[in-house]
This record gives sequence, structure tokens and C-alpha cells, in this order.
Amino acid sequence: MLDDELEWDDTSWWALCLLHGIDLPSGEDGAHLHDDQQLRAWLAELRKRRTG
Repeated sequence: MLDDELEWDDTSWWALCLLHGIDLPSGEDGAHLHDDQQLRAWLAELRKRRTG
């Protein structure tokens, strides 16, 4: 993300920003901040952006 020589299209940048924090923990119980439902929604949105 910090490499100024790389160029990203809007969809790729959007996805990269999501993936950047995809495994953040939500607490000490080991759960993650983002659940499977949210990840599936992001994937559906990515597919929609790629085909649109």
C-alpha cells in the first residue's frame, strides 16, 4: 500500500483496503472483528464491481 510506484484501479484499491484489516481480532476470545457474513458480502460486492 505504501509503494508509490504501484498503480491501483479503484476496485483493486477498495478490495486491498478491506483485506488490510480482514483478520483483526475483536477481543480476547479469539473472535475476529469481521464475520463470515460480512466477508461474503464483500466478496459479492467485489464480483459485482469486477463485472460492472
